Amino acid sequence: MPIRRRFAAAVWQAALAAGMLSACAALTATLTVTAAPATADNNDLGRLSGIELLNGAWSFDRAAGSLGFTYTTVDQRESPARAGAALYLPSGLPPQGGWPLVVWAHGTTGIGNDCAPSHRPQSDRNRSYFNQILDRGYAVLAPDYQGLGTGGNFSYYNAAVEGRSILDSITAVRGLPVPLSAHWVLIGQSEGAHAVMSAAALYARNPAAVRGLTGVIATGLRTNPAKSLREMFRRGTTGSENQVGYAGYYLAALEGLAPGTVTPYLSDFGRQYVEKAATACLSDLVAAAGGRRPEALVADPDNPTPTFEADIRSLVSYQEDLVPADLMIGYGTADIDVPPADTPAYGAALQDHSPWVRVTVTAYPGKDHSGAFLASLPDALTFLQSHLP
Repeated sequence: MPIRRRFAAAVWQAALAAGMLSACAALTATLTVTAAPATADNNDLGRLSGIELLNGAWSFDRAAGSLGFTYTTVDQRESPARAGAALYLPSGLPPQGGWPLVVWAHGTTGIGNDCAPSHRPQSDRNRSYFNQILDRGYAVLAPDYQGLGTGGNFSYYNAAVEGRSILDSITAVRGLPVPLSAHWVLIGQSEGAHAVMSAAALYARNPAAVRGLTGVIATGLRTNPAKSLREMFRRGTTGSENQVGYAGYYLAALEGLAPGTVTPYLSDFGRQYVEKAATACLSDLVAAAGGRRPEALVADPDNPTPTFEADIRSLVSYQEDLVPADLMIGYGTADIDVPPADTPAYGAALQDHSPWVRVTVTAYPGKDHSGAFLASLPDALTFLQSHLP
């Protein structure tokens, strides 16, 4: 272990006796002045580049300590970039081998720099869920996704960016002298469900790069984005008011990847809205629509752009023929944000592709998009107990 790491570890162990917050503060003070900053030409994925003690208002009630850190990853053009993440620690001393690690992939918050979840108050729903996770002795690692909180914009639903952000955050957190287990489980809701599936697919191609994945939990997963998003844009479609915000972010991501493929096909309102999507977080962006539906963003709702479905597939696709660990998929039967009509068949197809793992699909009757996430908690806790030794 390098001298810096040995010194920081000694500080951490000594400060534990005085309480977790003291340990976090001591660790932060030690590493902040010694961690090498990321540089534009640094492609060393998962290299720790900064650390801070997070504001308690951004944390969970049951977290004894909360650390924020930045690390190296790549952006949507595979150029070196920085990303941020938060680590929330449970109370008490770690067990032998370190705290078991839950890696949390968040749902849609926005694509602008100020929409990073690690630097915003947690929702009541997420507090309820993760307070129970922390109470059971799990540490929670929560990457923001590249572009959120570290400058630039996040390439929304970009499978490569989401997956790389998650895996590189796990590499980076191993650079902290914090006692964490070698094993970890991915949990994601909504966009985060897509993110954990993207990360699992990358992991399946090179498990030696980031060892230790033992399970994946995905709730509110959009299983066929090209189909469901085309339907979301059609005239007269129903769904939650959030869908116009999602649509704005998707269109911004497509335009960001290939300038000129989206803007010429937007309505006058759509051009203003997609421009606003670059900075506005979800609740503000939805409010700015004034009740309009996604169809209002494009000139032809039946054909949002000439290459819409192909472009969406290129943006969101991940490898589906190899599931590297047991997978739990949950959905609400009353979900109008991400309609789950294809979800049972999707889970069955994944099981057929990967018979060596167990794929379970659970419906939560009467639960909407957000409600299904909370309803899945008892099943998630059972899954964690069996998959994090």
